[in-house]
Amino acid sequence: MGFSSFFSEQARKPSGLFGRVVMSLVFDKGNAFLNSFANELMSVKPNDRILEIGFGTGKLIHTMAKQLDGGLIQGVDFSSTMVSIAQKRNQKFITSGLVNLHEGNFEEISYEAYDFTKACSVNTLYFWPKPEHTAKKIVNILKPGGKFVLAFEDIKQLEHRNISDDIFRLYARDDVKNLLQDAGFSGDVRIESRKRGKLRFHCAVAKKEP
Repeated sequence: MGFSSFFSEQARKPSGLFGRVVMSLVFDKGNAFLNSFANELMSVKPNDRILEIGFGTGKLIHTMAKQLDGGLIQGVDFSSTMVSIAQKRNQKFITSGLVNLHEGNFEEISYEAYDFTKACSVNTLYFWPKPEHTAKKIVNILKPGGKFVLAFEDIKQLEHRNISDDIFRLYARDDVKNLLQDAGFSGDVRIESRKRGKLRFHCAVAKKEP
């Protein structure tokens, strides 16, 4: 396996010493801007019930949990390496009952319909094996009027990275908007964009019909 494929697979599902040491640093630094962007757009309320899909090192969950008072954040990630790191980072919130973290594949876990007020995911879209199915499942688990924030990098900068086309599926802004609208989110899905230096990042903000 070449380095491009190895790194791309580690980005999808970190594992081993490389995942624990290198990818955790890559995620913490590389996702910091998008995590902050997503947190702002989530507009967390004290009693929200939130699901983060692919929480990585758990930094966004940690930030959102500090804004809760009586609510709950659930997280799901299929990397045991990331789950371990995120559990340590969020231990006080787990102990207090504000956060529950699960190791598993979102596609395979059964969630109650209409269970969450909000959901989010940062830099996981590229790895969804069945994006249409995933997006529809997210619609189903949200309460009427619920919000979903999906954060991703601009396709042009990803196209210049040393990543594997077999692992990463790249999306333009309109592709993401169409995916979410076709899944059943309301027709006013909007894409918010921001720049950090020469880099460009996006967050899709989708609402479920009331």
